Amino acid sequence: MPDKARVTSLTSFIRNESFSQLIAHAEKIKDANNRLQHFLAPPLSGHVHVSNIKNNTLILLADSAVLSTRTRFLASEILNYMRNDGGLAMVARLKVKIALPISHRPVKKRSIKGISTTTSNLLESVALDIEDSQLSAVIKRLASHSKK
Repeated sequence: MPDKARVTSLTSFIRNESFSQLIAHAEKIKDANNRLQHFLAPPLSGHVHVSNIKNNTLILLADSAVLSTRTRFLASEILNYMRNDGGLAMVARLKVKIALPISHRPVKKRSIKGISTTTSNLLESVALDIEDSQLSAVIKRLASHSKK
């Protein structure tokens, strides 16, 4: 059974004016993005999205530098469309940023820094005293990462 105090606080949070404004802003961005997708032709559609509408600026995200450049080339046409048919009469500027899709972002490789010889020797002596052979093998492998 839900805690009555939590239900009451959640209800008051949802009814909060700031939360309502946030939801309205998200809906405005969603609608603007749908209209932008309708306006843009491939390959821009599906790869350029409305990120935000802030201080009379329409902020778009493009998947690559090439698509960002193409979008900037069409900036005046996009602005005119979004002002007249996109329901964003207040927009005065367009800003295009690059945001690679998560699947294309470079992965940072972890590097293992060598441990001191003292630490390596300590790990090896600990591994000798452990009865669990698998754990002992893992600790010996860690010991092998000493700086040489």
